[in-house]
Amino acid sequence: METEEQLAPQRKGRLISRVLTPAIKLWLRSQLDHIDDLQLQIDSGNRELLSGSIPKVFLSAAQAVYQGIHLSRAQVIAENISTNLRQVLRGKAIRLLEPLPIQLDAALTATDLAASTDSELFQTAMKLGLVPLIEQQLSGVSDWPFPDWQPGATPEIQLSDLRMELSCDRLQIYAQVQHPVTQSLQAIVLETGLLLVNPHELRLDSPQGFYPPANQPVPLTQLHDFGFDLGTDVQLTVLQITEAAILCQGQIKIMPVQPGESDLD
Repeated sequence: METEEQLAPQRKGRLISRVLTPAIKLWLRSQLDHIDDLQLQIDSGNRELLSGSIPKVFLSAAQAVYQGIHLSRAQVIAENISTNLRQVLRGKAIRLLEPLPIQLDAALTATDLAASTDSELFQTAMKLGLVPLIEQQLSGVSDWPFPDWQPGATPEIQLSDLRMELSCDRLQIYAQVQHPVTQSLQAIVLETGLLLVNPHELRLDSPQGFYPPANQPVPLTQLHDFGFDLGTDVQLTVLQITEAAILCQGQIKIMPVQPGESDLD
């Protein structure tokens, strides 16, 4: 007959395999449109599990899709996770009880970008990044994104048909922008690099404007040193742009939400 000491690892394994792992996988799949090759490893003991604490989780996924945004590869490591495991044992959905910093290693490929272009989330995110940049450029005399622009009242920027392409260390952002006076649409391209100034701040690197199909760059003097603050919940350590992908590594803090809400909203 097996002793309690011998049975403990088996009970721990059953709790993880029968309850915790399926609960986390079910939650992830409920948040995503699609995911392939979802791998999940949980490191925890019985006492910690029953208290709702998970010391460490490793997760990897391929070909994940969230609200139309495609991501070819992602690996996540999370430690000291506080959850509602007692409620999970009674059939409730798993959720966080405290803020959770996660270590992220992800790749967004050129194919991912092309597949994500038409999604509402992609278009909205691109506009949020591009509108303040254009507003800054139009704060002075400029030949981009409108020829012979003279500054006045801050114009309302209307963008459409945004897409992004990659080259070595550079992004090309394509868009249609509506002229605030004539209401005509102007096709524009912004080409720029991105510098990681510190773990939560990005800065444009040698930005240039274009009017396709012409290849003559327009200087963007108003955008020198233009930066984006990602917030203190983001701590990037690596950001690399290649012709094939955007590669990033770092830490992101996920905040707990109320039941019925989504951590990814």
